[in-house]
Amino acid sequence: MTEHADVLVIGAGAAGSTAAREIARAGRHVIVAEPDRVGGTCLWRGCIPKKALYHAAAVARNSRRAEQFGVECESPDIDWATVLAWKWHSQETYAGDQDGILKELGIERISAPARFLNAAEVAVGDRTLRPDVTIVATGAVPVKLQVPGAELADTSDAALRYQTLPESLCIIGAGYIAFEFAGIYASFGTKVTILSRDEELLSTFEPECVALARTGLETLGVSFVTGAELTGLSGSAGEITVAFEVAGDTRTLTAERVLAAIGRRPAYDELDLQAADITLDSRGTPTLDATLRSTNPTVFFAGDAAAREMHTPVASAHGRAVARTILGGTPVVPDTDGLPFACFTVPELAQTGLTEAEAARRSIQVDAHSKTFEFLGAAVISDVRHGLVKIIAEKDSGVIVGAHIAGERASDLIYPLALAVRTQRTLGEIQSLAAVHPAYTESVNWAAF
Repeated sequence: MTEHADVLVIGAGAAGSTAAREIARAGRHVIVAEPDRVGGTCLWRGCIPKKALYHAAAVARNSRRAEQFGVECESPDIDWATVLAWKWHSQETYAGDQDGILKELGIERISAPARFLNAAEVAVGDRTLRPDVTIVATGAVPVKLQVPGAELADTSDAALRYQTLPESLCIIGAGYIAFEFAGIYASFGTKVTILSRDEELLSTFEPECVALARTGLETLGVSFVTGAELTGLSGSAGEITVAFEVAGDTRTLTAERVLAAIGRRPAYDELDLQAADITLDSRGTPTLDATLRSTNPTVFFAGDAAAREMHTPVASAHGRAVARTILGGTPVVPDTDGLPFACFTVPELAQTGLTEAEAARRSIQVDAHSKTFEFLGAAVISDVRHGLVKIIAEKDSGVIVGAHIAGERASDLIYPLALAVRTQRTLGEIQSLAAVHPAYTESVNWAAF
């Protein structure tokens, strides 16, 4: 028997949960279909567990140089089981009772996958629903390698819960995931190699910042091989041979673990989107308008499933915008301009707005203003001087259109600059307000001059 629902949300990650909660607070009946734990990738397989490991890695790095500050400290003994226990504790503490939050708002949760039967009906487990509106927020999954022996490679999910600390790790790819896991495992003493098909690393970040991150990782012992075309994996778990070519030269290396970090793709393989009269493009992703509505007017997509920027702040913005479109009847376009992003590598990288290259592609005349951490008081005191702030502003008006930071606390320092981008503040306004001295925030003020 077909059941009616006001709104069906498929997926309970950042986008789905945000939309479901906002709609439920308005008094609408919401059903959430989520076969996994409520909270999605960020909470259970991404941001939170990875940052917990990153923090533990930072503690290990800092303990090794404690003696220079007059603190006697033996070389750290890594208790990997305790590191993993801290990661789980962090996740569970941050998550709280996710199911309870939904229940308190009157949201019904079905612990089963969903599949479109036709343009109006969706099967969820053994139930058939006819929702007025459906929001697809199924997140994303790691892209798998397409080479012989690909089954020997781990995904980022597995790399968050290795039961033993690997002695060696080969990471295939050179994006966010590669740089973050390289910093984590190298800090714990793992011999890490990053294998990149492209010469350009972390292509979405400003090159000067990426150069600092590469140097920082190399200081930890990370090796980079660029222009490498992976040809296959062989051997067995614990001793995997990685075969690749560089400029026609065949090479191999051996690692205990191999991590495939070549990107993520929207997770809707089992949804049968075509049955729902949803037009897909050449990549198999849905054609969406500016409000994230598909060619089926009752179906929206949000978060990673929308195949746009795959970041938690973007997913939350998508969820809010879609909810408001549904509730208000007036189209709401998600506002993601100037949202800050960070890569938790060594050192941290953070950015907001445009890079210099993006400004040039848009024919925006800009000036770039940069300052390193070399003479920054806080950096000198902590002896962490490997960093810079770069602010990009329109040449004539001085309006800030982008900002990029590499260095200690970059993920925090980017916030005022993100606010400046979103509110179209100028270099002069940043110059006019002195920062606390001595603090890392002085770097933002100094870079504006």
